[in-house]
Amino acid sequence: MGRASIWDELQRAWAITVKDMRIYYLRPASIMFGILFPLTLFLSFTVGRNMPPERLVPILAAQTVFWASSSIGPVAIPLERRLKTFDRYLSAPISLTSVLFGKILAGVIYGLAVSTLSLAVGIAIYGASKINIPIIMFSLALSSLGFSAFGIMFASIPWESPGEVMMPMNFVRIPLLFISGLFIPLENLPMLGQAVAFISPLTHTLDLLKLGLGSNSFFGIATNISMLILFTTLFIGMSTLFHRKTMKKE
Repeated sequence: MGRASIWDELQRAWAITVKDMRIYYLRPASIMFGILFPLTLFLSFTVGRNMPPERLVPILAAQTVFWASSSIGPVAIPLERRLKTFDRYLSAPISLTSVLFGKILAGVIYGLAVSTLSLAVGIAIYGASKINIPIIMFSLALSSLGFSAFGIMFASIPWESPGEVMMPMNFVRIPLLFISGLFIPLENLPMLGQAVAFISPLTHTLDLLKLGLGSNSFFGIATNISMLILFTTLFIGMSTLFHRKTMKKE
């Protein structure tokens, strides 16, 4: 593919991103699962508990980037599948990869916006001993990319209602909250618990955010970044593979 063709594909992908931003960011399902649910979960866990700010703020940011980034694709794609909009994309001069990239980017921007806002509010309310902005923004950007692809992967399920896609995805998202060090610090987990936590991408998001907000990292910055890159690559590859298989069956 030539340079001009790549640029054309990127422009088409961006057009899909802009369209999704206008249409799906304020959908009830996006607001519920991307904003209200993580906020409610955070408040139910923290209210009345004497927890240090360096533990509270990373939990808030990690939860919001996880839920917000992964919620846009499972809202947009089933609705577009029902309206046959997704099929029209593929009949246009644009590749499936570019369509999915546009969808993933919409989730990335949503996740970054929501998590950055929640992080700013959390720091304003609870404070932070030290703020390393490059580490924080890199961890949020990389995590939102991976979690958005995670949502697009589940959106390959050939159903036409966001609720039908959200249901099986939440069977994965909710358990990840309990094995990723959000409710029980990683250092307090047994060896088996730490091994299970290691294979959760949310663990490495939280661990990086803790480092960016003045706490010690449990696994180390190099390990966290490497694992997030690995998960992101895996989710993007599986998203493309699953959508191609779904298209062949239809």
